[in-house]
Amino acid sequence: MKRIIGNIIFVIYAAIAVFVTVCLLSYNEYKITEFGNESLLIIDNNSLEPDFYSGDLVIVNRNDKIEIGDNIFFYNTAEDTVEVTLGKVTDAELVTSKQITYTINDQLSLSSDYVIGSAKSASRIAGVGTVLTVLESKWGFLFIIVFPSLIAFIYEIYIVIMEVKDSNEETKKKKSKSKAKNENKDKEKKSKSTSDEEEE
Repeated sequence: MKRIIGNIIFVIYAAIAVFVTVCLLSYNEYKITEFGNESLLIIDNNSLEPDFYSGDLVIVNRNDKIEIGDNIFFYNTAEDTVEVTLGKVTDAELVTSKQITYTINDQLSLSSDYVIGSAKSASRIAGVGTVLTVLESKWGFLFIIVFPSLIAFIYEIYIVIMEVKDSNEETKKKKSKSKAKNENKDKEKKSKSTSDEEEE
């Protein structure tokens, strides 16, 4: 039973480790995880309340149709640092077949290249954003993912070495027993041969 529970825990841990690694490898230029058209947004402040709360993980699809009046997530590059912002579309102008310029909150003109997706069809998972933030951080990834994986790897090597050692010792014991049996047989043969000679 303990072995089964241990295997289940190991499988869950391995799945989490793989998922976090894939998330980090799927960062775009703004350090947001993207899987195809899906973006994983971690809400790390209270500025988007009451729709989204700090610690939420929000999954946004870029291909969702955006209409005037919709709230959308976008990359705000107006400041020195790029941040994910939520704003209301008040106007939209078709520039090319693939590009649209949106007006956000009657103030900001935004190219569709900076749009992450519509908030109305986004999936919100409460609390998971905080966990993912810790796991994706430098020290979190090191201590929660890398170190335990390294220890588990070293432990597996130790187990293999001990099994090989035990196997070698068992083989030696078998050889020793076989040798002792052969020696006993030889002694018995010699003893029998000697007694036969004496009888003659």
